[in-house]
Amino acid sequence: MQKTFRNRPSRAACASVSLLAIALFTAAPAMAQDDAQASGNASPPAPTEEIIVTGSRLATGFSAPTPVSVVGSARLEERGAANIADALNEVPAFRATNTPAATELRAAAGYVGGRILDLRGLGAVRTLTLVDGKRFVPATTEATVDTNMIPSILLDRAEVVTGGASAAYGSDAVAGVVNLIINKKLNGIKGSVQQGISRYGDNSDFTAGLAGGGQITDTVHLVIGGEYEKSRGIGECVERPWCRTESLNFGRNPGVTDIPANNILQHIRPSTVPFNGVTTPPSSAYTGRNSPVMRPIDGITFNDDGTPRRFQYGSPVNSLYMVGGEGQDENAYFAGLDMIAPTERYAVMGNLDWDVTPDITASISMNYGHLKGHYNAIEYRNPALTIHADNPFIPRSDDPTLDIPTLLANNPDGPLDSFQLGRGFDDIGPAPITTRDNVFRTVVSLEGKLGKNWSWDAYYQYGHNSFKSVTTNAVVTSRLLNAIDAVSGANGPVCRINADSNPANDDPNCVALNPFGQQISQAAHDYVVDTAFQTNKTTEHVLAGNLRGNLFALPAGPVAVAVGGEFRSDKVNGDTDALSRQLAFYTASGSAISGKIDVTEGYVEAEVPILADQRFFQELSLNGAVRRTHYKRSSEFFPSSTVNVTTWKVGGVWEPVSAVRFRATRSRDIRAPNVSELFGPTTVLSGILTDPARDGEQTVAVVNGGSNPALQPEVADTFTVGVVLKPEGPFLGRFRASVDYYDIKIKHAISTLGQQNIATRCYQGDAVSCSLITRGPDEADGTPGPILRIVDTLQNVNELITRGIDAEINYRQPLGKLGSADVRLLATYVKDLITVDAIGPTDRAGQTGLRAGTPPGIPDLTLDGMVTWNYDQFSFTTHVRYINSGFYNAAFVGAEQDGYDILANNSSNTNHVGAKTYVDILAQYRVDYGPNHQFTFFAGIDNLFDVDPPLIPGAHGTGNNLLFSPIGQAFKAGVRFTY
Repeated sequence: MQKTFRNRPSRAACASVSLLAIALFTAAPAMAQDDAQASGNASPPAPTEEIIVTGSRLATGFSAPTPVSVVGSARLEERGAANIADALNEVPAFRATNTPAATELRAAAGYVGGRILDLRGLGAVRTLTLVDGKRFVPATTEATVDTNMIPSILLDRAEVVTGGASAAYGSDAVAGVVNLIINKKLNGIKGSVQQGISRYGDNSDFTAGLAGGGQITDTVHLVIGGEYEKSRGIGECVERPWCRTESLNFGRNPGVTDIPANNILQHIRPSTVPFNGVTTPPSSAYTGRNSPVMRPIDGITFNDDGTPRRFQYGSPVNSLYMVGGEGQDENAYFAGLDMIAPTERYAVMGNLDWDVTPDITASISMNYGHLKGHYNAIEYRNPALTIHADNPFIPRSDDPTLDIPTLLANNPDGPLDSFQLGRGFDDIGPAPITTRDNVFRTVVSLEGKLGKNWSWDAYYQYGHNSFKSVTTNAVVTSRLLNAIDAVSGANGPVCRINADSNPANDDPNCVALNPFGQQISQAAHDYVVDTAFQTNKTTEHVLAGNLRGNLFALPAGPVAVAVGGEFRSDKVNGDTDALSRQLAFYTASGSAISGKIDVTEGYVEAEVPILADQRFFQELSLNGAVRRTHYKRSSEFFPSSTVNVTTWKVGGVWEPVSAVRFRATRSRDIRAPNVSELFGPTTVLSGILTDPARDGEQTVAVVNGGSNPALQPEVADTFTVGVVLKPEGPFLGRFRASVDYYDIKIKHAISTLGQQNIATRCYQGDAVSCSLITRGPDEADGTPGPILRIVDTLQNVNELITRGIDAEINYRQPLGKLGSADVRLLATYVKDLITVDAIGPTDRAGQTGLRAGTPPGIPDLTLDGMVTWNYDQFSFTTHVRYINSGFYNAAFVGAEQDGYDILANNSSNTNHVGAKTYVDILAQYRVDYGPNHQFTFFAGIDNLFDVDPPLIPGAHGTGNNLLFSPIGQAFKAGVRFTY
């Protein structure tokens, strides 16, 4: 295995954790709950209720061997969270890879502002999100569910299965299941209004919700609710002082040996794409030097009016960046990218239950959700535009050292007929993206009892999703290159293609463009840009039924079984504009999409009690399930195919005494490729990477990504084992804890390799990776030419392995006349998060940095603690989140790490990312004005001490928005009421 260098928890960190745990043990207690939930925010149902926990299809109580954690509606209130995903993403087992703050990583998929859950850092497509145990219509072509479409005001709790559950629930449950349970028994009216804003005056967020429910007749109960949220987001990276440090990665030039290959420093600015343009030297000028050898023609920039002047370089300088120099806050690689995307959403839901007979209940449920998001595609930039000597826009100067025509004619090595101009086109600007997503879902269901020990349920679901993305001001690459290549015409500058002798390349609409300074005319601007769109329509049908009951009795109890079947059809059709079909845009190109997946499956699950109420065997039971699934895959553009898979699980529970319960599960899980992965759009992006074949040269390459109709299902082997502690007594009885170890191995994982990994693997000798790279001509000395294009489509090439430990502690401490204190601590330790490809394994457990072109990592230790003091009608909650120190990139070796070699292509001046601790507070005061009638006023501060993210490179410039909030200190206040 490739050795990775990880910042494991330090002694100080471990000591802090231990002290925190001791403090929690002695300070406060969890609500009384069942051990399988081990959660402080949901009271357990009455013992006489029939219970179905998400970890199982059986109605046998809380003794399922699969770990299940619960986040209740109380957590949303104590955190002032506007959305269930905001609360769940604080749980250490989740990674916030799909949020308005992570849109830069999702822009290629076109979905802006979603809140999509991702367990274990294995990707949102491997987390199955259900509503009341039923599938919810996907909001994306990747078949993932956006929790924005589900009104959180109706939420009772979220049950999280942190392990494989495909045998019970089908495909996509590789990392686990999140089951959102709706409060269908609501009686009365409840509502809420809240407002939040950052200390910088941005990220304004307004949320309002209203719900009501009650008996219409003795047998009919209706619940309906909805909510509205508008968030204004945060603009570019420069909106934050910590981001204005310009902390980025500076790569050394080829042949340089006195600095590392990578240098994470501050004040790093573009050296070849300033907004007003600069004449750039050839790539050979950088070889063996920390700053390039400049010809007289090189290093000339321009004022806004085009007047030439010398560019103020920093030191050192490479072909992309420099340290210091001019251009502060003018980084064309990140200009226009919002740190948090502005969004507006609303969602409504209604549910009607009708007790047809004492043993049969009919229900109908409807959802409608809308999300509107805004983002910007990256601006056009090019470090090597060819400008011919006869271009009439070339500015003149009285200074012969700045007069470009003179310098071209008097070049020491002979006259030049052209030169290279590097430029970021902020005067064209970014390409604004507006997305609109509308989800409709209806479910008709029946459930009933057959005798004393059997029950059944069946439902039909129909849902559809309509998505549209419109990108305006998008640069058409060929048009811009044609417009820049100008010559003199009878009435002024014209495009060369219209003045040459070849009529086949004429474009009568072409308008010559002046790239020097800020002199682009409106006509030229209008010519080089156009509008792109992508539409997708997803339709889902689900028909399912389940039967459960007791087969027969054994001495230790009844043998319980559940059987069921499901038919599901997901169809996606999408279209795009003509230019996108030709991949003509610099970025934001869409694609036609057509695909359908029909799924037919059946399962059986059983629980067998072996011993009960015996010495050292209060309970000993086995649980097993098997599911057979058939997939039929079809498209208008690709041949049809079928796939059959079998999933299974087996688990056991041993309770030697009532205070201790052990549980273990072994399962085979699958994830079938979704429509987007099989038949979805192609994408065109540009990405920064380090080219090891050119001695670590930093470069920008076109990256083509997209679908693959030959993909096969992923296969995962999951093992979990754990212990639940639930002691009894007046003191210890208020304590609950669980510790679970997990081991998930996914074979044939569907993923992209990432442009940086492809370049690195090719250099290490992988022929497959080399076949995905297009280079320019080799240099005269045999050095491979620069990377021009990388193909990074989806493949069944990876193996993913993750191992770790989840822990949960709940305690409640009475304080006499001072009320009580509730404490909950969640912890996740990730031992491994390994990606295995053709060359070998890479471990990203502990990778808390984020580099474009490489998969995100996850902290090796995350703690989330919450203490709530309850005193009469007042409560005060302190929330603490700790992210352990880690490393920036698994492919780097920092000077502080073992194995560091300054000459190596993976060397870095540092690979360390510091730990961060965030503290949030929220106070609530309840005013009662009658039986069950109350107002609750609340106010809070997130990031109380205004902790900045680590100063590391990120997808928006500086920082990792997936793990470290870019908002800073923020305030929220609101009111809730019930009647």
